[in-house]
Amino acid sequence: MRSRSGALVAALSASTLATGVTQISVPLELRQLHASPTEIGIALSMFGLGMFLFEWVWGALADRVGYRLPLVVSQVLYAGGIVLLASARSVPLIAVSYLLASGMMVAAGPLGRSFLGTTLPPRLRATGLAFIASQWIVAGAIGSGVGGQLIEHFPIRNVLYGASVLPLIAALLLLLVFSGYRETRGIWSQGGQEPAPVPAARGESFMRVMVLTAGIVLLFEIGSGGELALLPLLATNQLNMSAASAGTVMFIVGLLAGLLLVPGGMASDRWGKRRTMAIGGVLSAAGFVAYAVAGSFWTVIVGAALRAIGSALVWPAVTAWISESAPHRRHALAMGIFGEFENLGVTLGPVAGGLAWSAAGIQAAFFTYAVTAVLVAVISAIAVSGRVQTVQPIGATEA
Repeated sequence: MRSRSGALVAALSASTLATGVTQISVPLELRQLHASPTEIGIALSMFGLGMFLFEWVWGALADRVGYRLPLVVSQVLYAGGIVLLASARSVPLIAVSYLLASGMMVAAGPLGRSFLGTTLPPRLRATGLAFIASQWIVAGAIGSGVGGQLIEHFPIRNVLYGASVLPLIAALLLLLVFSGYRETRGIWSQGGQEPAPVPAARGESFMRVMVLTAGIVLLFEIGSGGELALLPLLATNQLNMSAASAGTVMFIVGLLAGLLLVPGGMASDRWGKRRTMAIGGVLSAAGFVAYAVAGSFWTVIVGAALRAIGSALVWPAVTAWISESAPHRRHALAMGIFGEFENLGVTLGPVAGGLAWSAAGIQAAFFTYAVTAVLVAVISAIAVSGRVQTVQPIGATEA
């Protein structure tokens, strides 16, 4: 991977640490406020809703002004959002603050993916996109693990105040990463002309790919969003673990998922997207079932391992598929719209899980997520093309 691409991923990791801290802090803060399961589900869904409302905006903005300014500004605003979250003293205020913080944080998604998707060579595209996703998961897991330990010794609000410094560090690092960088895609290309059409999905229209990926990502992220939101509560409520132990669980879950993403991207590049996505959906479903029947710490870890392998197979493949098909002039916007279906799933996951929890216990939420993972496997096996595509990147020398 070229130096600028790797430096971008490294810079964003500081901000992702802050995200991990918030993801362990907010559920535990809601529990301290004695919120009901439905209130918890709705409040935690604001994380996904904030991303849903803002991700496409960041993508459209980057297509107009480039990557550097939106990335730096979003990190500064994210720091402010975490400060608001730390200052909130009620469930409604926590929900609103969580929405605003996630809306600023989400800029790294479409812009980071678009940068890698338009600069990396074809043989590394799924692997590179898996690498940035791995950074999000691993750094988030570390943040959750450290956050859980800190919460054992300090008030949650103080932990969040400390985490707000991390996006500011990311902003400074991004300024260094993009020093001397010149955009070469779309409206910045030579002569301002639209690049030649991308042959990534020869025989398939971009709209068909978008519709299929929308369905796959929506279903997959319902489970992923629910896992992030409810797994700490499964650990503390059902298995009677401490906050530190719940943080450890989240750390292990994220670490496994993150470490396996790059091998999953390599599998997609080598064996094709349809096969890896279908197998990944089945393994994710098995992981959710393990969560639902868990009676011990180690059963949760088995579920985490299955979920990690499943996610590693699905996520790089579906991301590379849409990235290869998107027109470069509107590539960041296309990746932002793709991310919106991810965000919608993250939003619906905690809500659906909260409703299932209210009706039949927290285990029912994880069985619900297992069903969505099975649907991912079915759609992938039936509708996704098995052809291996090749595309030429633009601006590869700037990566």
